[in-house]
Amino acid sequence: MTKPSSPANTPEFATQHDYSDILGISTPKVSVPTAVSANPKAKSSNSAFIDPWGSASVEIESDEDDRSYSAESSADPWASDVAIEPPIVRPTMRFSAGEAPPTAVTSFQPKSAPVSAKAQAPARSQPIQSPPVAAPVRAAVEVSAPAVTARDLALKYCERGRKSLAAKDYAQARSAYKVAIEWDANLAIAHSGSAQVYQQIQDYEAALLAWDTAIKCDPTQIDFYYQRALINKTLKNHYQVLVDCKYILERVAHPSARWLNAVALVKLENYQIALVSLDRHIEDYPQDPNGYCYRGICSERLDKLPQALTDLDRAIALQAGQPVFHHARGRARQKSGDLAGALADFSLTIERKPQAAVFDDRAEVNRCLGDRQAALKDCHRAIELNPKFINAYFRRGLIFVELGDLELALLDFGITLEFDPQHADAYIQRSWTYFRINDYPRAKQDCRSVKAIDKSSFWANYISGVVDSLSGLQHNALKNFSRAIELSPHYVSARYHRGLVHYELGNIAAAMVDFEQARSLQDRGLERLVDRDETGFYAEGLALYHLGQPEAARTVLILGALSAKRFNNPSFHQLMQTKIQDLGMASGELSRSADNSCALSS
Repeated sequence: MTKPSSPANTPEFATQHDYSDILGISTPKVSVPTAVSANPKAKSSNSAFIDPWGSASVEIESDEDDRSYSAESSADPWASDVAIEPPIVRPTMRFSAGEAPPTAVTSFQPKSAPVSAKAQAPARSQPIQSPPVAAPVRAAVEVSAPAVTARDLALKYCERGRKSLAAKDYAQARSAYKVAIEWDANLAIAHSGSAQVYQQIQDYEAALLAWDTAIKCDPTQIDFYYQRALINKTLKNHYQVLVDCKYILERVAHPSARWLNAVALVKLENYQIALVSLDRHIEDYPQDPNGYCYRGICSERLDKLPQALTDLDRAIALQAGQPVFHHARGRARQKSGDLAGALADFSLTIERKPQAAVFDDRAEVNRCLGDRQAALKDCHRAIELNPKFINAYFRRGLIFVELGDLELALLDFGITLEFDPQHADAYIQRSWTYFRINDYPRAKQDCRSVKAIDKSSFWANYISGVVDSLSGLQHNALKNFSRAIELSPHYVSARYHRGLVHYELGNIAAAMVDFEQARSLQDRGLERLVDRDETGFYAEGLALYHLGQPEAARTVLILGALSAKRFNNPSFHQLMQTKIQDLGMASGELSRSADNSCALSS
C-alpha cells in the first residue's frame, strides 16, 4: 500500500474545490452541420415554406392591455425598444380592396361565402323591354382560395421569430415563438426557436425544457440533442451530456459531440476513457491545441507525466502564450518535481489571466520552495479573487501551521469546514493543530468526524492512537494503531507506537517484534525522513532506547524536539525532555541542541 503523505505536508495536488470550467478551455471550433437528421429522407422542420397569407396583412387583437418593455431595465431579460404583447385571442384578417380572403382557417370561418351565379339574359321569344328604373343587378362571382391551417399560422410566426432572433430582438422573438406554439404545440421548430432565445438571454433552465420539448416533437433532429448537450454542459449536468453524445455518436460522425463527450468524461474524472475520444479528436484535428491540452491533463491525472508534458508542450507550440495551457503545464511540471518550471508557468498564467486557482497552485510551489511568505501572499490573493475558494483557506491554514501561528491555522481550517463539512483533510489538519495546543478532546472529536466520512482514514486512526497512548488509554491506543497499520503497513511510526504500547502493557515480545519490523522497513528505504513528525521521532527514539541504542535514541529525540518546536508544540517538547530525563539523559543538553538547531534552520 502506498505510504500516506506527512501530516505536515499537503499533497502536491490537493483537490481543487473550484466550480469553474476546467482550466477555462472552451469547445474547439469545428465545421459541423447545424442540423443533421438521423433519417436522411426526413424533411427538416426548418425548411422554407410558402407564406399562406400572400400580400394580406394580419393584425393581432388582444384582450389584455398592452405592456411596455423598458430597454433600460436590467432586471427584465425580455426588455425591448418595441412594446409587444403575445396575442391571447384569435386573429382577425384585413384585406386590401379587390382581394379575396381565404375560405377557411382552422379556428375561424368567414361569416358567409358569396354564392356563384351568372347574369340571366332575356329569352329570344319575348320582345325586348326596357329595364325598370331600379338598382342594377350585380352578378355574384364564385371565389376559390386555399385553406390556411394552424400549422401555416405557426410557421408564419416561427419565421417572424427567426428574423427577430437574428436581429437580437429577443422580446419580439420570444413572443412570436410563443404564438407559434399556441397555434401548433407539436411544431418542433417553434420549441427549438424558443430554446435559442432562452440560450441567448442565459436562462438555461428554460432553454433545457424547450429543447426537451423540441426533441419530443421531432426526435430525428440530431442537432437538437447536441444543443441540449451544450446546455447540460453549461449547467454541469455531465452525465446528461454523455447520454446525448452517446445517442448522437451511435448514429452519425459528429466531431463536436465527440469533443463534448471527452470534456464530460474529464469532468467526471474518467480520464482513461476520455483519452480514447481525445485520441480520435486529435486524429481528426491535429492542429487543435485544445485537444492536446485536455489529453495532457488526462495523462497528468493518470501520472503519465512524460506524455502529459509532451502534449502540453505541443499545445503551447500551436498557440503560444495561452494562459490555460501554461496553467496545465505548470501542474504537470509541479507534479514531476520541476518546481522552477512550474513557478514560471504559474507566474505567466497569473500575468495574463489572474485566477484564484492559479494563485493557489503557485502558493503550493512557493511553500515547497521554502518561501512561505510568498506562499501566504498568493493564498491571500486567491481568497480576494474568490472568497469561496475552499482550497486557498485550507492551504493558508497549512502555511500558518508551518509558521507556528496555530490560532490562525485553526481559523482557516474552521472556514474550510464551514464551506465543506465533508472535507476530511481539514478535519485531520485541525486535529493535529488541537493536538499541538494540547487540546486532546477536540483532537479526538475531529478524528471521529473523519472516521464518519472515511472509515479507511489512516491519519484518523493514527492521531487517535497517539492521543489515547498519551492519555493513558493504552488498550484503545492499541486498537487504533493496529487499524492504522492495516491501512498503511509501511508507515513505521505506527509500528513504533504500537510497540511502545505493548511495552507499557508488559508485552515485551510483541513490542520487540514491532520495533524490529519498523527498523526493517526503514532499512529498505520505504519511508523518507521528511515524512516524519514529532510523534514519529518520539516513538522511534524510545524504541531505540528499549533496543539498547541510547546514543541513537538521543539523536532521534533531538530531531523530535526540533519538529515539536517547528510546529509550535511546547507541551510535546516538554514531554520529550521529561522522558529523556527519566531515562537518565541530560535534558539540558537536549534543550541546547534543539535551540541551536532551530536558530540555524531559521
